[in-house]
Amino acid sequence: MPPAPVRRQPDTPAAAWFGREATLRMLYEVQRQAIPELTRVFGHTGLYLRPTPALPPVLSGNMLANVLSLHREGPGFAGDLACRDDQLPVASGCVSLVYGLFVLETSASPAALIDELARVLKPEGVAILLTLNPWSPARLRWGFRGLAPRDPAAVATDLQAAGLDVLRRRAIGPLWSSAPAVDLTARGRDHPWSGLRMAHLLVARRRDPGLTPLRAGSPALKFRPGMSAG
Repeated sequence: MPPAPVRRQPDTPAAAWFGREATLRMLYEVQRQAIPELTRVFGHTGLYLRPTPALPPVLSGNMLANVLSLHREGPGFAGDLACRDDQLPVASGCVSLVYGLFVLETSASPAALIDELARVLKPEGVAILLTLNPWSPARLRWGFRGLAPRDPAAVATDLQAAGLDVLRRRAIGPLWSSAPAVDLTARGRDHPWSGLRMAHLLVARRRDPGLTPLRAGSPALKFRPGMSAG
């Protein structure tokens, strides 16, 4: 007797949108433009969070020995691990890189997710977050999909509150997407319309408190019996 089919919850509007072929082309372009940031990070373990299982679990361009790959499923994540946004089953201070691709927009508690990402990072570990740009005309493509894009300045504030130093911020990805092409020639970072690209890149590093040097004190005075200072 064949096994009973596994019941699967229907995709949310956001999940359905991220799984579309046209959307995946845009996601691939955003990731391609973020590769230079990946090549700057070295270490043993990384954490890759992606918005849909339709994207490959392999994080292309990374320089790490091992990468845990999770995808959005309902209110949490599935993949190499299954968890909620505010309870990543990863030990504190053990990963060199966190790469989050459009997962804050679908999180019920994006600030709590950022706190968790900061917790699992090693000192000097790097977080690369790619978020939808709320000021891009491409938002017409994800409107009414249940997504909640946040202002990049607000995301940067949450990163700093979680103990991370924001190193770089810039808009990346296509300005718009048509059927035959992903990018209608945004022409580089300095183009006047570059700030309207579909995504925003934030790179942050966990602060390393280091060792606090002991203050050198004055040499102690030794007194012989019957002697006093004065």
